[in-house]
Amino acid sequence: MKKTLLIINSMAGNGRIADRTYDFISNLSSSDTMVTVFPIEADSDLSLSAFLAADRFDTVIGVGGDGTFNRTINEVMKLDYSPVVGYIPSGTTNDFSRNLGLVSDIDEACRIIRERNTVCYDLGIFNDSYFAYVASFGAVSSVSYSTDQASKNFLGFSAYILNGLTMLPEILSAKCHLKLELDDEVIEGDYLFGAIANSLSVAGFKINTLSTKDLIDGEFELFLVRRPEHFQDIPAIAVSILNNDFSNPYIYYRHITKARITTDSNTQWTLDGEYGGNPEEIEFRAVHHAINIITNRSM
Repeated sequence: MKKTLLIINSMAGNGRIADRTYDFISNLSSSDTMVTVFPIEADSDLSLSAFLAADRFDTVIGVGGDGTFNRTINEVMKLDYSPVVGYIPSGTTNDFSRNLGLVSDIDEACRIIRERNTVCYDLGIFNDSYFAYVASFGAVSSVSYSTDQASKNFLGFSAYILNGLTMLPEILSAKCHLKLELDDEVIEGDYLFGAIANSLSVAGFKINTLSTKDLIDGEFELFLVRRPEHFQDIPAIAVSILNNDFSNPYIYYRHITKARITTDSNTQWTLDGEYGGNPEEIEFRAVHHAINIITNRSM
């Protein structure tokens, strides 16, 4: 009999996803498939690592937002076997789900899971942690994890925008000094924002320069915004970013497979929208075909 594990974050999205647990089980259970549920609760003493290590699952599915999926892949990558990974998005922005053409409707999402169309997907390593689609720092990169869950549930993506606007003074004063040793060059400077990404969208904004095939090519995109000398340059930078125009002299963009990054302890990072700490030394590496993941797109 096949075994499926559902990792459900009860606080994701509108906070009611746990009420639909039986719908997930009834949709995914069959004569040859047994479904087990692991609940993610804020004050729970349950260990997901121990739970996964105690059994062998054919499929492991994260149900929640991008942070839930990030936790799912990090747990799966610890295992000595390779289950198929699934994702049912029920968070606020769900950037990563767009890469795979996934949906939040339970019946449709479970149909996609049952069909088990899979792709060998790339992941990034950030020191000892994996991320699925973005590691970022600087201005507004902390909005996703600093926005409280109640606001996310009530306002949705608007909560990110509103919280970002309240951070305008921080944006104007942000300065992260980084030295990046890449495959074939070394760059150093003061930056407002930076991201190492492998995604068709970040924070709800579509990246028009990428296609689905770029997500499994073994490369990630490095995107940096250099801190301008004058604040009046910021609107032009913002317009360039929204238009996917990387010719602006303050914007640096290229494909990378690895990087060694040195910065200061004031530079805070996010991994897939969750707090990633403030390490002063970072080793990044793209892991080609790291996991076998269920998709609803041709790639």
